[in-house]
Amino acid sequence: MSHLINFETIHGKQRGILTIYILHSLKKKSKSGYDLINEIKDKTEGSWIPSKGTIYPLLKNLGGEGLIYIKKVEERGKNIYQITSEGRKLLKNLIKHKNQMEEKFNQFRRLIAEIIGEKDIELMNILFNIRKISLGLPTNQRNELTKNLEKILSDIKIK
Repeated sequence: MSHLINFETIHGKQRGILTIYILHSLKKKSKSGYDLINEIKDKTEGSWIPSKGTIYPLLKNLGGEGLIYIKKVEERGKNIYQITSEGRKLLKNLIKHKNQMEEKFNQFRRLIAEIIGEKDIELMNILFNIRKISLGLPTNQRNELTKNLEKILSDIKIK
């Protein structure tokens, strides 16, 4: 599952969503592998719980690449990992290419929509495009759009 969705870095290496999330999470706070597993479980509402056999080898590889390091070892050999400056640079580069990330997710969204028999994929595409465009709007336009969408939602609920 760690390489279900891959993103290419500036050096041409493919990075999976799990790698990106680990770097993102460690950027916020140092954590153990166990903490990362539980965090992902919580964020996905239990629908994805990476195994120890997935997380720990990945942490070891990221350490070997100089993207993270063991900040300290707690009792019972519990390693606490922290992101390095090189890991921060990689993460920043990946985030710069957010359009590529969004397109990858949209490809899977379309695949899932077909599997479940989504009747109106065009409506789904419009909603995702509204979301994408709204992120680039100035605050006053985004607030106006939000008000308009809330009104539309209210009108739909009434009918």
